[in-house]
Amino acid sequence: MIASRPIDIAGRFVGVAVSHQAGWRFRAIDPAVDDLDGATFGTLSEAARVAKLVLSRTQDWPRAAPAAAH
Repeated sequence: MIASRPIDIAGRFVGVAVSHQAGWRFRAIDPAVDDLDGATFGTLSEAARVAKLVLSRTQDWPRAAPAAAH
């Protein structure tokens, strides 16, 4: 039986992990994580962790506070 789980990062739906013989295959929904589309992960938590890292590369998430001027 094929199982799937949504991958949500801080309220942002970025993709779906689909069960696969080698673990979980990631299917990107959000263009910010397109690089991960088709990647296989051993666990759901690993898929979510890597998606969060890839999403953090984007300029719009998370918004970093500007550095204080001295």
